[in-house]
Amino acid sequence: MERSEERIGFEIRRLDHMLARNLQAHVKTAGIDEVTVMHGWIIRYLYANRDKDVFQRDIEKYFSIGRSTVTNIIQLMEKKGFIVRESVEYDARLKKVILTDKGIRNQESLKRLIKSLDNSLIEGITDEELSVFHSVIGKLTANLMKEDPGGNGCIPGRFPIDGKEETDDPDFIA
Repeated sequence: MERSEERIGFEIRRLDHMLARNLQAHVKTAGIDEVTVMHGWIIRYLYANRDKDVFQRDIEKYFSIGRSTVTNIIQLMEKKGFIVRESVEYDARLKKVILTDKGIRNQESLKRLIKSLDNSLIEGITDEELSVFHSVIGKLTANLMKEDPGGNGCIPGRFPIDGKEETDDPDFIA
């Protein structure tokens, strides 16, 4: 008989798939489904950093993705009206990436939706059970970081390369 620990990766993947499908259905119902997951991550990143100048290279570094990929994503997001690129006075070669009002509204709608879904997801679960869940997730994450064959240990939006937690943002969906 197979031990439950041996199936934990499968169960996590299955739960992730269920969550993604559920979120996708709610997003579609809310009319904010024209955003891909990656676009959503970038919008969230830009939203969280509205008070700073964010450039393409910052997005590349934060999400550990290549220049050409980010260029294509930014062009599409600009075409859909979620962002604009603006030159900066001190360097004509640089263009900061800025959320439009549409991008801000999208993020705020998604944030409300995620909060509602999270509340329904934990229905019937005690604070103690949630505490145990978070403890186990932390240990699983630490184990994966130790076993990372690529050696970079980077989970976009959650952990930088050195493995120390960068944010504890419950609204960040990775």
